[in-house]
Amino acid sequence: MTPTANILCFGAAHFDRTLQCTGHYIPAASNPVRTLHRKPGGVARNIAVHLRLLGNNVAMLGAVGDDGDGEQVIAALADLGIDTRRMIKLEGKHTAGYTAVLDETGELAMGMMDAEVYDLLTIDRLAPHLSNFQAWPWWLIDANLPAQTIAWLAENKGTAKMCAATVSPSKAVRFKDVLGKLDLLITNRAEAQILTGIEINDKSQAKTAIELLRGKGVPDVIITLGATGVVSSTGLETSFWSPLPTRVRDVNGAGDAFYSGFLASYAKPGTSFDAAIASGLAMASLTAETDGTTVWNLTQDAVSSRAAQARKTSL
Repeated sequence: MTPTANILCFGAAHFDRTLQCTGHYIPAASNPVRTLHRKPGGVARNIAVHLRLLGNNVAMLGAVGDDGDGEQVIAALADLGIDTRRMIKLEGKHTAGYTAVLDETGELAMGMMDAEVYDLLTIDRLAPHLSNFQAWPWWLIDANLPAQTIAWLAENKGTAKMCAATVSPSKAVRFKDVLGKLDLLITNRAEAQILTGIEINDKSQAKTAIELLRGKGVPDVIITLGATGVVSSTGLETSFWSPLPTRVRDVNGAGDAFYSGFLASYAKPGTSFDAAIASGLAMASLTAETDGTTVWNLTQDAVSSRAAQARKTSL
């Protein structure tokens, strides 16, 4: 029987909405629109869902408001078998959400993110449950949590392994003061630049950034370079991984899917770092071939078959 990973995901779970103007977009005016879609989103939520679809034991800690969106977010996670007992419903608050308004050509005219509820994931709300958190062998923490809460978790993780999901350049800085406490950092080139001050346009610059991050105490580091590939480092080895052959339909969610593929493999006893990288690349590839952020018909066989194509070169 294939062992399962046990992972507690901390961070964002909400709905993303995309609207498109039906006529010429006029700034600072009322614009008629149509709704293209409304779907679940949030970095930690996206990662948790794919982890669960791969058969792992997954719990989610986040915050929602006492509104319909919050109830739907929690119900959708629970329906998948994700443990939602650590989801916090805050009275009188609104569930977070991202709204994208596209102009008549399909280009982004305005993006609006309401994430204030995540700022309320404070130390005093989490502290009473610390022993429960520490019982989970792996933590995935996204940068939507307040910096003070991230620092507190890093100091109090006990034997749990902590993986950082940097979310965006503006939020990645929340991990800057706890790099030495992390067990694993997976980040993209823009977020890695925030953490290191190094501009990253190619794999050699990514290697330099990784050397700096390793010097700050992060044992395992992965920098994703989008369609260019991935640079990884563990132990004494730094490697470049080419992207897998992919029939791209929608790249949204592919970065989050890499986390899921990697952790679903690496969090299991006896799995090598390289095998986990291959699994992460496979999940990113499969997700990019899917409309939306989730591969609902996901199977471990599909991931393993795609992962078998992964190749690395030493840097």
